[in-house]
Amino acid sequence: MRRSIVFAAPEFLALVPAARSAESAGFHRIWTTENPGRDALVRALTYALHTERIGVATGIAYAFTRAPLALAAAASDIDTATGGRFALGIGAGTQGMRSRWYGTDDFDHAASRIEEYADLLRTAWRAERGFRFDGRFYRGAYSEMDGARRAVPVWGSGINRTMLRIAARSCDGVAVHPLGASLPYLDAVVLPAVAEGAAQGGRSPELALWRMTSIDDDGDAARRRARRGLAFYFSTPSYAAPAEESGWGEVAGKVRDLFGERGGDWDAMAGLIPDEMVAHFCLAGTPEEVRRTWAALEPQYEARGVTEVVFQTVGGGPGATTVKNLESIAAVLAPETGLPT
Repeated sequence: MRRSIVFAAPEFLALVPAARSAESAGFHRIWTTENPGRDALVRALTYALHTERIGVATGIAYAFTRAPLALAAAASDIDTATGGRFALGIGAGTQGMRSRWYGTDDFDHAASRIEEYADLLRTAWRAERGFRFDGRFYRGAYSEMDGARRAVPVWGSGINRTMLRIAARSCDGVAVHPLGASLPYLDAVVLPAVAEGAAQGGRSPELALWRMTSIDDDGDAARRRARRGLAFYFSTPSYAAPAEESGWGEVAGKVRDLFGERGGDWDAMAGLIPDEMVAHFCLAGTPEEVRRTWAALEPQYEARGVTEVVFQTVGGGPGATTVKNLESIAAVLAPETGLPT
């Protein structure tokens, strides 16, 4: 099972040394994230141009902010610039993200749109000269394509059953939200949905799980940062299902209620999350605690057919803290062997 790392952090160029450290440590790839203040494509390309071998991928790039034909061109150019090291992860975000963050209200039927979006990407990459697409959501024609481009691996993403199923049906890989790495939710929702979608599409998609990770010589400090990350996720109703399935629905409900009352008081919401919940959803603690926990968890993921685990740093602290945590992940959870051949 491959080990990767995601740079889910506000920092940008400051993480170039961390990218080189991840490459030296033998990680399979670096995934990049985005929000209204950062761009996953630009970051993935930047880290690739400052490294030599490690793969890069968007985890994820928002489909609803980009016309699919434009993203097809960008992804193809990035793959060319990186020597074939790029994978394109796309996603729909949540309804709240689309409307509150970006003011986008016309991305209805999000799962079906993502499926058609992936189909359009491949149609564009196959086009020798003329491009035409006439779908339910997207239409367009262009007669002067530059010739067929090498197809880029497309990863869908999700946490709910429908999105996971359609991602598996239409994409080369399925990237699962960090809350989906919970074993009860993985068994009850993720794996059945992925299996159903793969059968429908006649595919054998790869399966990557994100796992929130917080490492510090002070184990309590590591767990405090992990609590803030969980509070952020569970403040959103869209993420209630993993908590319910894993037996933590009541706590998640209290977090949502407090968010409704006090907004982004993350310290107060984090205080509602017990250590047992942190241990369930995160790798958090001292280097030795995290190594021990991962040694027990890794074979359970392997037995379930997971092909890649992506260690995600937790935020909520100053930039130096985030960079240090990424460096700790690279050191503590480095693969035992080098990059896959």
